[in-house]
Amino acid sequence: MTPDGGAAPARLRTGDVLLLRHRGPLAALTAWFGESRFDHAAVVGRAGYLIETGSGGVIERPLAECLADERLLEAQARRPLVAERPLQDPDRIAVLAHALSLRRPAFSGDPLAALGRAAALRDRELPDSAPLRAALREALLHTAADSAGAMSASEFVYRCFAENPAQPRGRLAPSLPAAPPPTLAFPELDWDSLWPQIGAWLRPSRREALGLADGDALAAGLHADAEELEQALTQARQRRGLMERGNALLALAGPRLPNPKCVRMRELELSPSLQALEM
Repeated sequence: MTPDGGAAPARLRTGDVLLLRHRGPLAALTAWFGESRFDHAAVVGRAGYLIETGSGGVIERPLAECLADERLLEAQARRPLVAERPLQDPDRIAVLAHALSLRRPAFSGDPLAALGRAAALRDRELPDSAPLRAALREALLHTAADSAGAMSASEFVYRCFAENPAQPRGRLAPSLPAAPPPTLAFPELDWDSLWPQIGAWLRPSRREALGLADGDALAAGLHADAEELEQALTQARQRRGLMERGNALLALAGPRLPNPKCVRMRELELSPSLQALEM
């Protein structure tokens, strides 16, 4: 599916999944931490609408608006399968009902929050860069200040299938195979674009802490040392309820489903339960 959509949206059905890739440094960092080329995901709702995480939490917006977004580089449609067959209508209704039930409580689903949640989830070896540590610190602190019910895009999509009313419980949960080690290179970042993107999403209390008056842009040259980054990481993980670190976060114990907070974009991208659609 191309960003302009064309006739492709007509083939989408309620409960289908869109994997999305956007331009810009925040999106590139989010995708890298998610070990995927995609930085966002959404569920197809009813009557031409998507259900996704946005700046006000879980929101509905027109599919056409998503595909017309000038920041969108790629949209890949996936059809959910159960027992290797597409979902039947009752199952699609169950997915939709649960997606709509997740619209409360409100939380920040903006791009800075998305980066913070992705960065809190996995340990990645970073380039030795004080400005990069500062950017990640702001994303992690932004996440740490959010409501305890905040979700990443990948968590939201996974929960739509794993927690809905279809019986037996968890029957529609996507299979999440063990992912091979990541091979994605660290992205080239446009720092001149990154700082304004971060500044646009900072809360008033954080802007005040950084000495920014109303209307002031976040200046380039912000720095953070390793200890400051680690402190922000700890705060974000505690807020997210992530007590483990590294790959142990997604470990399965017996027949239990994985912690939805630990599902990354990579798991959704590689899931055999989400079949790529020929558009």
